[in-house]
Amino acid sequence: MRNLGLMTVLLAGLMLTGCLSDNGSTEVPSTGLNNEDFSVITDPNPPPSDNSGGVVTPPGTEIEGFDLNKGAVLTASTSLQLDFFPPFAAAYTSISEDEKCSSTAWRDYDDAAVYSSVKKNQLVPISVRYRDDDGRLSPCYVRSIYIDQIGPNIVFAKYPTAPVEEGADVEIIFNVTDDGAGVDAVECKFAGISKACGAGQNKVIIPKMAAGDYTLSVAAKDKLGFSSSGSISFKVTSLYKNMVHNVKVNEYNKVDILFVIDNSGSMEYEQKSMASRVRNFLDVVKGLDWQIAVTTTDPANKTYGDGRLVTMKGLTNTYILNSGMADATSRTVLSNTLQRTETGSGSEQGIYAAYRAVERSVAGTNANFIRNDAQLAVVLISDEDESANGVKNDPSNFVKYIQTQFNGQKAMSFHSVITRPGDEACLKGEGYSYGHRFAAMAEMTGGVIGDVCASDYSAQVQGIAEGVRNTLKSITLSCAPIVDVSHEVVVKKDGVIYTGSRQVQGLNVVFDQMLPAGNYEVNYSCLK
Repeated sequence: MRNLGLMTVLLAGLMLTGCLSDNGSTEVPSTGLNNEDFSVITDPNPPPSDNSGGVVTPPGTEIEGFDLNKGAVLTASTSLQLDFFPPFAAAYTSISEDEKCSSTAWRDYDDAAVYSSVKKNQLVPISVRYRDDDGRLSPCYVRSIYIDQIGPNIVFAKYPTAPVEEGADVEIIFNVTDDGAGVDAVECKFAGISKACGAGQNKVIIPKMAAGDYTLSVAAKDKLGFSSSGSISFKVTSLYKNMVHNVKVNEYNKVDILFVIDNSGSMEYEQKSMASRVRNFLDVVKGLDWQIAVTTTDPANKTYGDGRLVTMKGLTNTYILNSGMADATSRTVLSNTLQRTETGSGSEQGIYAAYRAVERSVAGTNANFIRNDAQLAVVLISDEDESANGVKNDPSNFVKYIQTQFNGQKAMSFHSVITRPGDEACLKGEGYSYGHRFAAMAEMTGGVIGDVCASDYSAQVQGIAEGVRNTLKSITLSCAPIVDVSHEVVVKKDGVIYTGSRQVQGLNVVFDQMLPAGNYEVNYSCLK
């Protein structure tokens, strides 16, 4: 670790360049480590979120029915001011917190009232109906207002998921949005130095990093004064550590396959033909002892979210398909199950969903899905990126959890069919936002990165299925091995050097042939 005083001196010279750009990144030439510039590129118009919130058009100058908060479209209070303008001499008024005047409670008419909403941080509809003494009813009048009591949403899309080698450049991408009041101010702070960032998508580029521990923190305030903050930390090191990984390999050919499907509203186009897009998957994994389950990217729904397995369409109380079922039945059931009809949360969290699905399997909630003697493959299909930054949304934490939970004995691969970073044609078409973290998850585990905008998934499904087969020929390590002239990966089987052809793919050592049963030892080096 470098002297903190030296690091402070080096960082004190950092300058921030703020500019607007629609593509690319800014390269800052440097002759040393951390003694030049780091830049922030801010795009104020990132792909919109899938949230349904937003402000509404204020009522016209001629008020009909009632006025809500004097025509305001935004408020920080759940206490709403209603001024009534009935079309006749009203004796009673009913107020409903919906668009249908569903309330059956009537109150004596007064010219105004204060209504306390039970909702917040969303667009709230209020409807009013009048009745006179003769029982005549007015039309149902509707107004809406956005109640905003939280600060802007800060989501880190791209950041180092493993230690960075000294001298390398670091790129961090984060988004700052606010569906209610809108973003008023954003500040990012790196190594204690405050710099101005902006609303929308920000790309921070830090060149030629010196060894040390770093944190980029972001603070944002909306136009109602509500604040929020977030941060991401990473390590830069030039030191290596020697690792030994022991695993017992059997010849069971068992693999548990989890599909994580984006069922948000933005996936409507892709969902229309999902069944035909994945029709050939089972043909490629034929011959393996497989199990398949499906969950969604919804992080909260109590039926199909938070890592819960969904029921297999066409089968009764069945949540898992297996290779012992009839081929035609399995193919039809899987295709129909992957094609979701519900509309799930716009806060897509595919990594979180996979993490929770495994947790639930270990706890017995998703009973019998994760087998101790089977490898694990995850197949994610989404047009957006991971939408939160919790512990279970992080790629490296998910890998670490699998390693710890199964004592390093389970190989894992994660395959992502996404809006691939840099694919502008997809982003401008049906892709909603670049899947930076899903791509990192795939790269980390040697998985396939597919194109969610493709009209036919058959070719990439073929590749993913082959990747699932490769999982059975893999050993997943606890950190990414260094492979250069000074470091190599040495594999021993039952104490003897194993010379089978192999390649390193992220955390996975993938062999060309199935490994014979035995006790294997892998010696390798990683960055600290």
